[in-house]
Amino acid sequence: MKAICVINTSGNYGGAEKRMVSLFGHVKDESDDIMLLINRSLYDMMIEKIILSSGPEILIIDIPFDKYSFPDKNKTSREPQKDQKQNTLKNHLGRYKYFIKTFYQWIVFSSKLTRILKKNKIKIVYTIWQGGIWGRITFKRMGVKVIYGANSNLVWHLEKGLLYRFDSQYRILREADHVDFLSKGLVTELKTLMPEKDFPKSYSISPCSFIDYTNFYPENPKENIVVFMGRLVSLKKPLLFLEAVTIFNSTYSNSKEVKFLILGTGTEEGAMKQFVKEHNLSNVIFKGKVSRPEKYLQRSKIFISIQQTENYPSQALMEAMACENAVIASDVGETRKIVTENEGVLVELDANKIAKALIFLFSNPDTLQAKGRSARKKVMQEHTISRFKEYFYQLMD
Repeated sequence: MKAICVINTSGNYGGAEKRMVSLFGHVKDESDDIMLLINRSLYDMMIEKIILSSGPEILIIDIPFDKYSFPDKNKTSREPQKDQKQNTLKNHLGRYKYFIKTFYQWIVFSSKLTRILKKNKIKIVYTIWQGGIWGRITFKRMGVKVIYGANSNLVWHLEKGLLYRFDSQYRILREADHVDFLSKGLVTELKTLMPEKDFPKSYSISPCSFIDYTNFYPENPKENIVVFMGRLVSLKKPLLFLEAVTIFNSTYSNSKEVKFLILGTGTEEGAMKQFVKEHNLSNVIFKGKVSRPEKYLQRSKIFISIQQTENYPSQALMEAMACENAVIASDVGETRKIVTENEGVLVELDANKIAKALIFLFSNPDTLQAKGRSARKKVMQEHTISRFKEYFYQLMD
C-alpha cells in the first residue's frame, strides 16, 4: 500500500497542502492502493472548502492541540526599542512552551502513525512539510520508503537546535530516500545552505506545479480591477505595490476608473493601511482573507506578483492566470518558468517601472486581453495535475 501524508496542525494550510490533497483526489479513483494520511483539523478545513471529499481511503489522525499555532519567528517586532529585551525573553519562553506542547503532539502522532502503517501495510509514502518532519523517525523504524516533497523557501527552516526539531527540514532532507524539489531554485539554494555530506543523495525536480482549476475561469465582461493577493509580508513587497499605485494614480489620466484589490492579511497590513490613508488612495480596497478568491480574479484584468526572490510556483499566480489575468511580475528566480512576455510584463523591483507596466497595459487593451488569454493557456496546458500525476506515479513505483 502507498500513501500521501499531509499534516498541518497550525489551523491553516498553504499551497503545498492544497496541491497534495487535490492530487489525491485525482489518483484515488485510478488506483486502489493509494491512501491519504491527514490530521483532523486539516481534514475538516479541506472538506469545508470542498477541496477534499470523504472516503474510506482517507486515514484521519487525531492530534492534541491540533490548531495550536506558534507565531512566525521571522516576524519583526513593532514594540518600542526599550521593550526589546522583555520581548526577547517572552519569545524564548514562548519557544520553550511551544516545544513542550509540540513534543507531546509528536508522541501521540507517532504512536497513531505506527498503528496506521502497520494495519494498512503502507510501504511507501509521499509526504510534505510537517508530515515528513514529524514522521521521519517512525517511517524509518517501520521500514517505509519516504519521498519528501520540498516546497518551501528552505533558508527559513534549516535550524539544527533542539527547540526547532519539529519545524526544521534539515533531518528529513538528509534522511529521506528521495527528495522531490518543486523548483530548480530550491536545489540551488539548498546547496549553498547544507554541507555536501548532508545534501539529499537522491532527488529530482517536479516538471510543473498545479492547482485544481475547476473554479478558476474568466467571466466577461471583465472590469478595470488589479489584484494583489497573498500573505502581506515584506517578502511579497506589498508596500512597493502601493508606491506603484501612487505613481499610477498621479500619472494615468483614467486612474479613477481602476480599482486595486488587496486580498490577504499579514504583518505589513497595518503599515499598508496607514500608507493608503496618508496618500489618499481611494481606489485601493482591502478585502482581507477571502475564502473564494476566484470571485475577484474572474472579473479582474491584471494580477501583480512582485515577490523578492521567486514568483514560481505561486498558487495565487496560477489561479489568477487561469482567470485570464495579465501578469506584472518581478523578474526574479524561476519566474519565467511560468510568466514570460507573452503572459505579462516582467519588471524590476522598482515602483516607477511597476507603474509604467500598469499604464502600458491599460493604455493597450488589446494587448492586455491577449496577455490574459495567453496566461490562461499557459497554466492550463503546462501546469496541470495530469502532468504532475504521471511524474508522481513514477516516483511511487
